[in-house]
Amino acid sequence: MKLIYYQKNKNFGDALNPYIFNKLIPNFFDEDPTSIFLGIGSILQFNFPKAQKKAVFSTGFAYGEVPKIDSTYDVFCVRGPITAKKIGVDPKLAITDGAALLRDFDFPIKQKKFKVSFMPHHQSDCYYDWKEICDRVGFNYINPLSPFLEVIDAIQSSQVIIAEAMHAAIVADTLRIPWIPLKMYPSINELKWNDWTSSLDMQYEANYIKAPYNLQTTSEKIATRFNIDNGVLLKGLSKAHFKYNELLKRDRFIGKFQKLAYAPQFLSNEKILDNKVEQLQEKVELFKSKYCSIHTL
Repeated sequence: MKLIYYQKNKNFGDALNPYIFNKLIPNFFDEDPTSIFLGIGSILQFNFPKAQKKAVFSTGFAYGEVPKIDSTYDVFCVRGPITAKKIGVDPKLAITDGAALLRDFDFPIKQKKFKVSFMPHHQSDCYYDWKEICDRVGFNYINPLSPFLEVIDAIQSSQVIIAEAMHAAIVADTLRIPWIPLKMYPSINELKWNDWTSSLDMQYEANYIKAPYNLQTTSEKIATRFNIDNGVLLKGLSKAHFKYNELLKRDRFIGKFQKLAYAPQFLSNEKILDNKVEQLQEKVELFKSKYCSIHTL
């Protein structure tokens, strides 16, 4: 059975899959595409035509065409109630995101080196120089494409996490570190956030700040929006728009961004979280009883 997750980049949330599931289900996964394990991430909309069996474990739905759940699917659990409703499975299967399994991992206790850390969504990270902004306002910047253990270490070393990346909030919540949700760009999918937060009886109440773009992204947006293929014209418009944003909007944005340190913080109820983790662990054992014994024959 092949472990399936988004692998086009080394995004933190997706990179948790092999770390968590190879540890909990050791020496099991291979590269056979005829049977697959769908883990953490919004990957239920993807097509897997060669897979004769699809084991679904804490996976989410967020966009695209809703998959038809037929006999090839073996749904152990999904990320939250929105996913369960979308794909038409028993609401009891809406447990929570599989990253909550980190709750029982033996991480060393870390000294709190950072009062506030910020982790952008991996797409937003390309839009602007967030390290420079964080340095300016006194926040610690966490690169969402850094090795996942480095990200976990940075989260543990923080007093609070400002999270545009959903798995920054999920892991922070799992490790009992308060988090502050942020949405800066239209690419942030609120359905995913609502799916996860509702699984833990919370509401997604993001802080909305319209953030600037770097020159390259500004150029790409102008070219796409106005269908401009004239290189000289595009370069001129892009530089003018970028300069306008830098002169008039950047300082205003930085002021709002800095104030996020005082925004309301979130942390799920510990009893609810522990109950969800216990349910996930039971599903791990159920999966192993159904598939690992066959795998070893």
